[in-house]
Formats: sequence, C-alpha cells, structure tokens
Amino acid sequence: LERDRFAATDRPGRRRDGSGARHVPATVKRAVWQRDGGQCTFVSEQGKRCPALKCLEFDHMDPVARGGQATTERMRLRCRAHNQYTAERVYGAGFMERKREEARRRAVAKRATREAEQARKAREAEQARKAREAAEAREARRRARAPRSRPSRTRNAAWCPGSAHSG
Repeated sequence: LERDRFAATDRPGRRRDGSGARHVPATVKRAVWQRDGGQCTFVSEQGKRCPALKCLEFDHMDPVARGGQATTERMRLRCRAHNQYTAERVYGAGFMERKREEARRRAVAKRATREAEQARKAREAEQARKAREAAEAREARRRARAPRSRPSRTRNAAWCPGSAHSG
C-alpha cells in the first residue's frame, strides 16, 4: 500500500507525465513523504503536531480549484480528518458536505453498475454452461440412437454367406 500511495521505492523509474490537475508525480510523492517523515503535518493552535501515520493524503497547500500545483514545495501530508478540516475552512462546511454527498452518490452508482455488470456476466456464464450441457446431452442421445457401425465388406468378405469371396 505504501508503495502504491506514496511511490515508495529504492529504484525510481522514469518520470511519466500524469493527466489532470490533481495528479501528483511519483517524484513529488517520494520527496514530500521523506520531508514530512510519513506523518500528518497539521499543527494545532497549541503547537502540537498531529501524530497520525495512517490514512495520509497528499494535500495541495494552494487548492487545485484555485490553481494549486503538485510541487514538492506546495504539497504536504495530511491525515484524512485534517485534510477535510482544512478544506472546510477554505471552501466552507456546506460546500464540502455537498461535495462529499456527490461523491457518495457517484460511489453508489459506480458500485451498482459494477454489480449489475457482474450479475450480467454471471447470467451469461450460466446460460453458456446450460447450452453446453444441453449440447452434450443431445450428442449423447444421438450417439445412443445411432446404429453400431457394420463390418466393412472388403475386410470381412470371407465370412459373408453368398459372397463371391467366400470360400
């Protein structure tokens, strides 16, 4: 998980251009992770740093919606709660609640679509299995009804009564 989310590696690969304003390049992720020590950077009014080491996210100091760039200098690690807290302070609690509700609806719709697709594939697989079984049953019935093969005349002509080859 750390490898996927934070681009942790001993051997960085070549740089790839990401698409979209929200993309954070792996080089930036690695540098921010190291600089922030793999810990949330939120500091309370009392001067205490958040101790969270899990559920960390890369936070744009300048929001993407306001032109924020994914650079090492303008990114930081935040736990989910403090990232949401900062967003509510910047955009307002009502706005963020609407955005979260939209995201929930999209997730539900995506899950429903995925489940419907899985159900469709399961139905198709079951239909294919039944069709295969029916074809095998038809073939077995055909073989059972088919007459047994008769001996060849030329090979077995000597034993046929009245045959020109009989002895």
